[in-house]
Amino acid sequence: MLRLGTPTEAVRHWRRRAILRSGFLGAVGLAATEITALVAPFIRVNRIEGLGKPVAVGTKVQVLEVFSSTNDRPILFREGRFFLLHAPGGIIAAYRKCTHLGCAVPWSDAEDRFHCPCHSSEYDKHTAIVLRIPAPKPLQLFHITESAEGQLIVDTNPLRVIDRTGEWDPSVIEITDT
Repeated sequence: MLRLGTPTEAVRHWRRRAILRSGFLGAVGLAATEITALVAPFIRVNRIEGLGKPVAVGTKVQVLEVFSSTNDRPILFREGRFFLLHAPGGIIAAYRKCTHLGCAVPWSDAEDRFHCPCHSSEYDKHTAIVLRIPAPKPLQLFHITESAEGQLIVDTNPLRVIDRTGEWDPSVIEITDT
């Protein structure tokens, strides 16, 4: 047992303990705050804006005019995360997600094809089939319908995509050129 001679020594001893206790509790509180600040952003669910909603892209005539004036350059719709492509015989909507690891696939004007920045997969500009691996299959396609007013509507629900194998299949065209 510790014996303290004078009352001032006892006060100093208890102050030291109080200071150490306060310092320890402060360090534990700071660590808990830092951990919470690091983990909290991952707990919150992020909404993906645009994906899953129907997106109006214009009339068939308007879309075909854009294709003819730009040498069939794909038309990007950031809202729904897809490209409209002028496939042989019609119009298709390709989901921008790479089938290899899910990276966003941009259009490359210099190469005249889609080029994934993650692992260099390449896709055809008309059919979205794989030109260069490691992508295992073509870009997935969204369904397109034509409304009564003539507007093309792309269904961007990722649970209803058209999944394909390696070869081009004209049966996936829902909006024809004619």
